[in-house]
Amino acid sequence: SILMDSYLRLKKLPPRFDIVIPFLKFESELVNEFALLRKNILMQDIHFFMVEPLTEIPVWAQDWLPNCKVFDFSSKPEAIKLLKSQKNLGVFIPSPFHQSLAESIHGELRSLKLNRLKYEVPSQFNFNYFAWTILKDRQIVICEQPASRYPLGRHEFNEDKETPPNRAYLKMWEALCLGYIHIKPDQSVIDLGSSPGGWSWVLSQQAKKVYSVDRAALDPKIACISNIQHVIGDAFQVAPSDYKDCDWLFSDIICTPDRLLSLVQSWQDHSSVKNFMCTIKFKGPCDFDIMREFLKIRSSRIIHLYHNKNEVTWIKQE
Repeated sequence: SILMDSYLRLKKLPPRFDIVIPFLKFESELVNEFALLRKNILMQDIHFFMVEPLTEIPVWAQDWLPNCKVFDFSSKPEAIKLLKSQKNLGVFIPSPFHQSLAESIHGELRSLKLNRLKYEVPSQFNFNYFAWTILKDRQIVICEQPASRYPLGRHEFNEDKETPPNRAYLKMWEALCLGYIHIKPDQSVIDLGSSPGGWSWVLSQQAKKVYSVDRAALDPKIACISNIQHVIGDAFQVAPSDYKDCDWLFSDIICTPDRLLSLVQSWQDHSSVKNFMCTIKFKGPCDFDIMREFLKIRSSRIIHLYHNKNEVTWIKQE
């Protein structure tokens, strides 16, 4: 198997390594990203990658566990004593090794529960925790300070099943709740390609005014919101100079990445908009070259939200 082959090649653990948890179904994108970063994969499993030390979380990583430490144990009581000695509650990463023992140990520990998030801006979730797993040869791996604010980067919300017209709103919830973007109450925003209105609905609760642009109608529950102004038109034909009061541009349009880049550049050149959040959608494998073009834009970053699919989110915030 890939797991055993990679473990046998490893022979012994290096003095320093990180663990990276991939997004489900996007493991190959993470492998390609490691290659571009020139970071060797020391061991690969369906649950996690063991890699050379990183300096930041990869785009296609759900979570990053830096500066991992390894502890040998000879018995279950010894392992439990070690884990209970940590000052914070732990979060267990499923292990391909000693599965029954790992689950048994996990069952006897107080752990941080992976509850669904309550949508709040900003999120009130603020717990220190450590992550742990078991490797072959009875070794426990502990990361004292995982990168993600929420355990394992698992951003599942208590969803609103009534108002939003589709589940795209969860991307906007995540960006706001986790503090990836900050919208001021006196700001105006434009949402391009907005129908049926999930993003506009969320934005209307944060901004003074939302220009919601699409050739299609908004969902009636969204269209009636007082600070949403629906503009019927093609998102790519909108004149940026017509929206001088806008502070933010948002786009979840289904289009090619290069067309989105041209749209963003046009708004940068012909409007006063300083802040952007746009979804870069891929039809096939991730286009790392176009991502580099977006990252050339000052004050920008690219992340893969938990609620992104075969796409990433580009954010520019000043």
